[in-house]
Amino acid sequence: MSPSQKHHSFIRKVWILENTSSLFKRNTGLLVGDGRFELAFVQGNGYRTYRNNTVETFRKGIYLGGQMDSPLDVELLPETHITFIKLEPWALSMLSDFNFKESLNHTVPFQEVNKSLHTKLIGLHPIMNRKKIINILSQELEDRAKTTWRWQLIREACLLFDAQYPDFKGAKTKIVSKFQKSSRTVETKFGRAVGLSPQQYSIGMRFRNFSEELKHHTNSITLTDLAYKHGYYDQSHLNQDFKQYWGFSPKQLSQNKVFITDQKEAFRYYTI
Repeated sequence: MSPSQKHHSFIRKVWILENTSSLFKRNTGLLVGDGRFELAFVQGNGYRTYRNNTVETFRKGIYLGGQMDSPLDVELLPETHITFIKLEPWALSMLSDFNFKESLNHTVPFQEVNKSLHTKLIGLHPIMNRKKIINILSQELEDRAKTTWRWQLIREACLLFDAQYPDFKGAKTKIVSKFQKSSRTVETKFGRAVGLSPQQYSIGMRFRNFSEELKHHTNSITLTDLAYKHGYYDQSHLNQDFKQYWGFSPKQLSQNKVFITDQKEAFRYYTI
């Protein structure tokens, strides 16, 4: 599969995280949110997450990774393979009436989100049936897109926030005007469908875009250039806000094991 190949208008990326070792040695890395949902197909011994002194273990199965407003420390247990299908933030509002605000910083068994779709997918091995899984998801999303309008508002909002950040207020004004909805209605529908408020989403995307460029293009751009590009007047202001949001500095991001996939890619593979 070519890294530039796009899967579907509702499916942004497929990426794989794998620990092929049979030794029980702690292998961890930081996972940061990007405003999209992760459908995780877990094979093998599973994985653990660490956040705020809370440890959770997830065994074989299908899970929905909710939105994140802080990094998540992930430990992959030995002989574990996870296939992640990254869904655009407007996709899940078509599949379920689930309130995705409740999944903020949480991982949810996918059957709680859409039981019938979970039944179709649970028997498919994600390594051998990846293309079939994507086709089933794509068809389900295409069918739902014909019968609901909600995703259009959410999609338009996300694209505007992505394109206009850090001008959050300007983007929101355009959305309210285009859809003839009140500001409160936009806030409510967006929050329920995406799991973040419009402002949380916009701020998160700002740091996510910066993080991607820093992680994948370190040889072609300086921190000062990145600061200006992402709306900061100086690097010190960026460093302060970045550390407050992620909990570590931009320099630490480039040095540590952080799982950040490039938005320009449709596929990425990590092994630890």
